Amino acid sequence: MERSEANFPENPPLKKHKLVIGAQICLRIVAIVTALAATWVIINSNETVVVYGLPFDARYSYSPAFKFFVFANAFACGFTLLSLFFLFFFARRGLTPANYFVLFLHDLVMLVLYKSTKFKDKLVFTKDV
Repeated sequence: MERSEANFPENPPLKKHKLVIGAQICLRIVAIVTALAATWVIINSNETVVVYGLPFDARYSYSPAFKFFVFANAFACGFTLLSLFFLFFFARRGLTPANYFVLFLHDLVMLVLYKSTKFKDKLVFTKDV
């Protein structure tokens, strides 16, 4: 039986290697910025609505779903920043299939966390009152 590592080239061409690393760096930076922006917007939102002369104040801290959204986005932002450091470390040592797999698992966990925040928000807004 052949090993699965034999199917992957040990040293990919330098141009392809730099392109893959550059794309991953750009996408991880975009993910960090969007998660940080979502967290910042929700934390700093402060809405006041006047209904029949009574002012109602709305903040993220009044809803458990929004608290979860803020903490999960902050957590995802921090761990995506950590994966960016992993990427720099792996790029210096060379990206092997094992390193790709570690980055894939990390990205999969962050995707599930991010999707859970979106599902939780949707669940709150569609809940029967």
